[in-house]
Formats: sequence, structure tokens, C-alpha cells
Amino acid sequence: MFLKRLAYALTGLVATALFAAAATIPNLPSTSQYSEPSQIVGTINALIQQLNGQTGYAPAQIVPVGSFCSATTATTTDVCSGQRGTAGYTAQATIAAGGVVTETITNTLVTTSSVCMAAMVAQTVAASSEVTIASVTPTAGSLAVIVQNPTATATGATGSWTIAFNCIN
Repeated sequence: MFLKRLAYALTGLVATALFAAAATIPNLPSTSQYSEPSQIVGTINALIQQLNGQTGYAPAQIVPVGSFCSATTATTTDVCSGQRGTAGYTAQATIAAGGVVTETITNTLVTTSSVCMAAMVAQTVAASSEVTIASVTPTAGSLAVIVQNPTATATGATGSWTIAFNCIN
């Protein structure tokens, strides 16, 4: 159980780092207005204004983290074209104990060279079972997410779950 929580924490840490790397936030200038230790509050306020799309320490700009999409389906193929988003899968067939199923997210922004991460953000399955993500494979125009049931109990005939994903090209 500890390793599972550690894995979730590390996934969140990596996702946060990738979001930060994808944002085009300019470096703080080294002018006297921002470089004096006594001006730290003003510097932080300027950074917050910049992140909110206002004029801060640089011309106003939107800090992009990519387009977002959301979709839900009762099949194993969802269509969601965005750099990041959520794909919901409802009324899914039973996944036997230790079994897997491939969920496909059709996404025009995904390429074979995309770096994609996915996380299970919600699930409704039979008691004593769960679904987790085993692997994420980007291909041209889609994202194959292998969902597994690592428990000794089948998931039940009407399982549903939501997968959050983020792809960087």
C-alpha cells in the first residue's frame, strides 16, 4: 500500500515538473527593480500578475499549458483531442483478477514522438478490486492506455473509471 501511494506521489511530482517545463514563463529580469532582496514582495507580486495574464515584469501574455479536452464513452475508445484532458469510460466489461484491457484515446494532437503521462483519477468497481494504469503508448493520432486489475477480485460488469492524461510534443 505504501509503494502504491509513493508511486502516486511520484507521478504527481513528475506531472507537475512537466507542466512547469511546458509553460513559457520568462525569467525575472536582473534590473535593480527586481534584484534587490528588499524587493522580494514586489517581485513575487509581479510574477503572480504575469501568471494571471496581466502585465507583470514582462508584457502581458497567457502562460500556455496546452489545450484541454474531456470526453466520456461506454466503449473502449474515447475521442478527446487536446494536449491534456480526461477520458471517462463507463459501463466497462469485467476485468478478471490480474487481467488487462486497452483503452484508446483518439487524439489528433498525439504523435509517435509525444511524451504522454496518464493517471487514474476516479473509479467505480466491485468491492476489493481496483484498476490501475499499466502503460501509456502514444501512436500517430491516438494514445493506448493499458488498464490493469492487479487485485484477486474481478472488477464487476459495470465498472467505470476516468483517466487524466497530458502529452508533450
